[in-house]
Amino acid sequence: MGSTLVEESGPVRAAARACAREIEDYFSRVVAELDVLAERLVDVCAGVGTGATGERPTAADIVAVAGPPTRAMLHRLPLFGGGFVAAPGFLADQHLYLAWWQGEEQQLLAQSTVSGSGDPLDYSRLEWFHRPIATGRVHVTGPYVDYVCSDESMLTTTTPVLVAGAAVGVVGADTLLDTFESLMLPAVRAAGATVVNQANRVVLSADPRVPPGRLVAGPAQAGEQPGVVPCRGLPLTVLTG
Repeated sequence: MGSTLVEESGPVRAAARACAREIEDYFSRVVAELDVLAERLVDVCAGVGTGATGERPTAADIVAVAGPPTRAMLHRLPLFGGGFVAAPGFLADQHLYLAWWQGEEQQLLAQSTVSGSGDPLDYSRLEWFHRPIATGRVHVTGPYVDYVCSDESMLTTTTPVLVAGAAVGVVGADTLLDTFESLMLPAVRAAGATVVNQANRVVLSADPRVPPGRLVAGPAQAGEQPGVVPCRGLPLTVLTG
């Protein structure tokens, strides 16, 4: 892909917009499922049903509430994993805690450790956690290699869980990069496009010579313009030209 974005033809523009809408549709379905999960967690995170009003929940409380809607989400959508990640110090019995189900068996991963040390992993500075906490909005992180849960190339969608206006953690869902490619590559090829994240790193490209993760020249300004179609509500952009 060249470093200069050029004016494209009407059909190419239409194909790029169709590609962006397809990406938006996929992530809107993911976010809708995450919203359901977050709603289920609000009461327990507010202390309702945990023994006393205002009492902080335990890890077991979170697993009991988050498990059923997370498994249902993984059944309905082509996701690799999902669940809830608590804000550090929020739970009554764990300082750091992930209630995350993943894989074909929907196995519960409860708390991750730093490889080789056995120490709990401080995920608070990882993009998929801190960005939605900081902005209060949905975020898509990736592509990146998920060393926390799977060692796979991943796109992770996360959104904050808010109780009385304060973020108590995030709910999220993992899409394997291979899965995203299989779903979106026909639309990307039809537009001759490259999909990039907010850092202008490639997520997916019609050009096989442009691998995921490569830094490319992006738009000089925000918004739709020749060669540029933003995905609405997402940190993703479709580039052509």
